[in-house]
Amino acid sequence: MYMPQKNTNNPLSDPEEIVYKGMTENQLTEAYNDYKAIPNFDALLKENRERAQTIKDRLNPIHDIAYGSESIQKLDIYTPKNLKKMPVIISIHGGGWTMGSKNPWAISAEPLMSKGILSVSIDYGLAPQYRMKDIINHVRQAIAWVYKNIDNYGGDPNRLYIYGMSAGAHLASTALMPNWHKDFGLPENVIKGLISISGIYDLCTLAYAPQADSQKALQMTLEESERDSPFYHPPEHPIPAIIAYGKKEPLILYHLEANNYAQALQKTGCNISLIEVPDANHFHMINELANTEGKVFKAVMKMLFK
Repeated sequence: MYMPQKNTNNPLSDPEEIVYKGMTENQLTEAYNDYKAIPNFDALLKENRERAQTIKDRLNPIHDIAYGSESIQKLDIYTPKNLKKMPVIISIHGGGWTMGSKNPWAISAEPLMSKGILSVSIDYGLAPQYRMKDIINHVRQAIAWVYKNIDNYGGDPNRLYIYGMSAGAHLASTALMPNWHKDFGLPENVIKGLISISGIYDLCTLAYAPQADSQKALQMTLEESERDSPFYHPPEHPIPAIIAYGKKEPLILYHLEANNYAQALQKTGCNISLIEVPDANHFHMINELANTEGKVFKAVMKMLFK
């Protein structure tokens, strides 16, 4: 497996120099900041948040349950009424590890509830207030809380699936990494399936993009990047995984990351569904799981109800 470069040269010296996997610093920075090139991105994001809040108000989930000691560690539970032993999707929001919240999940939770699926969306600590290892720890604490408590809400702790979009896809994928479960009192196979949308799985790409907004906040070193990259730490127990990306997302980052991580998972025996969503940029992918006619939604239904 390809490992990060660890030479004595300064990887940040020339923005046009190839620094990692055939990519320059400028190319990586532009790819990470691609959302800035999406027309009316801020307005679209605001509209999406307002729509999500309207849906959340209507669905009235069990909200802001504490799963840890930090004030940010809260989760919402969207559960269909009068059902038991439901499959559970734990949702990890995106936002470059620096922004975002659990609220927009309401958009995807609604069609999932109609299929008898319980949804949990979480908030977690954001950079620069929290380091990456702390953010990952929050996600794992949330998984532990869900496993130990979700049966009280109609969910089946033996049918936990994890979803993430963008930065959330990276964080969801860290749940598949080995050698952390005992610290949280969890079985190693606690996660039964991964749904990963437009993710980054090799954080060394971030370490080599110092002007990317996320790296300015996180200040990841190469050693930290390797430690916290799912690509370098594949699961020991194979599970089904859905890896999706948008065709209009940056080729050098999201397409490459999806394909490389899919290959890494396949080598461990995971059953992979690699999906390219046509005509979709990074913003379009936010609510792809709410598209009941799309390939991602149909793949999720197959995964949960095979």
